[in-house]
Amino acid sequence: MAIGAVAAQFVFISAAAVFAAQGQREVPDFKTEQGRAHYQRGLKYGDRGLWAPAILELNRANSLEPGNAGILMELGIVHGERKEWKQAIASLRKAAAIAPSSAQAHYNLALTLDRADPGKGAGTAEYWKALRLDPRYVQALINLAIDVGDHDAAESRRLLNRALQLDARNAQAHLNLALLLKREAQVGASIPEFRRAIELDPDLLEARRQLAELLSSEQQWDQIIEQCQEILKREPDDAGARYTLGQALIRSGKMEDGRKEFDRAQALRQRAQQLQQAQKFQADGIRELKAGKVAEAVKAFTAAVELDRSSANHMYLGIGLAASEDVKSGIRELTTALELEPSNAQAHVNLGSLYLQAGQDYLGKAEFEKALQSNPWLPEAHNNLGLVLSKANQPDQALEHFRLAADLNPQYLEAVFNLGLCERALGRLEDALSAFRRAAELAPNNARVQYALGLTLKDKGDTAGGQAAINRAARLERQSK
Repeated sequence: MAIGAVAAQFVFISAAAVFAAQGQREVPDFKTEQGRAHYQRGLKYGDRGLWAPAILELNRANSLEPGNAGILMELGIVHGERKEWKQAIASLRKAAAIAPSSAQAHYNLALTLDRADPGKGAGTAEYWKALRLDPRYVQALINLAIDVGDHDAAESRRLLNRALQLDARNAQAHLNLALLLKREAQVGASIPEFRRAIELDPDLLEARRQLAELLSSEQQWDQIIEQCQEILKREPDDAGARYTLGQALIRSGKMEDGRKEFDRAQALRQRAQQLQQAQKFQADGIRELKAGKVAEAVKAFTAAVELDRSSANHMYLGIGLAASEDVKSGIRELTTALELEPSNAQAHVNLGSLYLQAGQDYLGKAEFEKALQSNPWLPEAHNNLGLVLSKANQPDQALEHFRLAADLNPQYLEAVFNLGLCERALGRLEDALSAFRRAAELAPNNARVQYALGLTLKDKGDTAGGQAAINRAARLERQSK
């Protein structure tokens, strides 16, 4: 698609931009120094884009201070960065309920609601709450203008103008005002706003794309060439920019250069289509595999590899082949995945799992350790390494890995259950009981969990509670047959 066909899409201000614009985070009050330390480590990881360890540290802070709105807010933001919308919204709703006078809590909830369900204006009510608390909250004004723009252009413009009164150098406000004016066919008014947005933020590529489209209608070929070249400096694989550049070059008499850009644009589009189709095959294969349709999954993964011989596609084909009981071919594909991308931690975990199935624990252990060298915060790698260490009669080391896996992903049933088993084997019954209760909350209808919970309750002296759990386990076992 040429730049001339770009639709006018409003651009939200993200949670990550809030704090820089506002000057500083709302610093929570802490009841414990441990909670503060975990929170601060979580922020440091988050600022570096390391979401898994950020969640680990923030979860630990939250377990120490479960009513701390600041911790919950940061936890919600980080889950949102991972597109874990359910957890993000739950954390942010709780933060806003605990701290109803926090404009940032309402803003971040609003933004996450909008990101989770785009184009529906889901965050509108929360933006208004933020603005009632802080009428000078520029980011809330901009995003609220986007939410109301589809049905109330006048109100949207009022909000954007107010944002610019408060912060005349806000590139996003100029961009969104320009988009609004363009959508209302006020081309003459929108062009200066796009230019101002670019002047304030030269990396704002959406403004350059939209400006190039408007300049095309005015046949301003030299200016179009300039904007396309600036886009391509930053995104060389932008097929639309290359196509529009080709048009502008030809119109300005540079025929050979224009045809070269057309050829590059065509090659980029064809490759993009191949990658898109490969991604669809990969998603189809994952869905079929989850549904137990192994043959169909292998077929889809094979088609993905034919279009895109990426490490990820070879990995999924290896998983599918192993599930079809062709372990040898599965190992071959996973090995290929790692030859293409030695740092693919998930591929190391899956290859290690196949080695465990084949009884080659030492090879499995090596793969899990390689996975953790690439990604020290991968829950599956910690859980599986814990299993190997437990089998090797190294329960203390296994315990640390199970605990890390369960902390990194509190919803990871296998890790929580294995943590309980390891604690029990070490005679730490109180900790084992806590882990089995967590597992029972995650999977109340899991017979193994209920049985382990029952045995541990009995060992702790709760005979009646233990027997009740064991009876539930027996009932669930009968129902599963």
